[in-house]
Amino acid sequence: MFMALAMLAAASETDKKVETDWGIRLVGRPEYVDPALAPIPAAFDLGAVASLGGQYGRVTSLRRSPEHNRRVGGVPNSHHIRGRAIDIARRAGVTHGQIDAAYRRAGYRLIESLDEGDHSHFAFGDPLAPRPSVQIVGGNEPTKWRIITPPSSGR
Repeated sequence: MFMALAMLAAASETDKKVETDWGIRLVGRPEYVDPALAPIPAAFDLGAVASLGGQYGRVTSLRRSPEHNRRVGGVPNSHHIRGRAIDIARRAGVTHGQIDAAYRRAGYRLIESLDEGDHSHFAFGDPLAPRPSVQIVGGNEPTKWRIITPPSSGR
């Protein structure tokens, strides 16, 4: 009896040192986020965005102050205010789709891609970590799995 109580007391002390939730989520506690699904903390280089865009025309707008944004008729929640957008007056013969494709090939995540007639507008989101994906393999063939059972003893 004494041994059982000593083991129980030792287990209680251990439980206090190492906490686990055994998969139970409690209100007010942070949830676990798989690192593969979390955004990559990376600096956004507006200069690199402008350099690439400048190959297709004249960059007319990047970062704007709220005052400048109002003067040019920008929307109050413009991505230009946060330094996450670019406007490009396209060179003759350049299409909006060509610039869009160039940014995507370069690895940028576009959250706005607008052909505004006289210019192209792009807004950029945070880069994302690669997300797990599922690939369907095979066709209509049944699986070749077999269920193996021990032979009966015959008794």
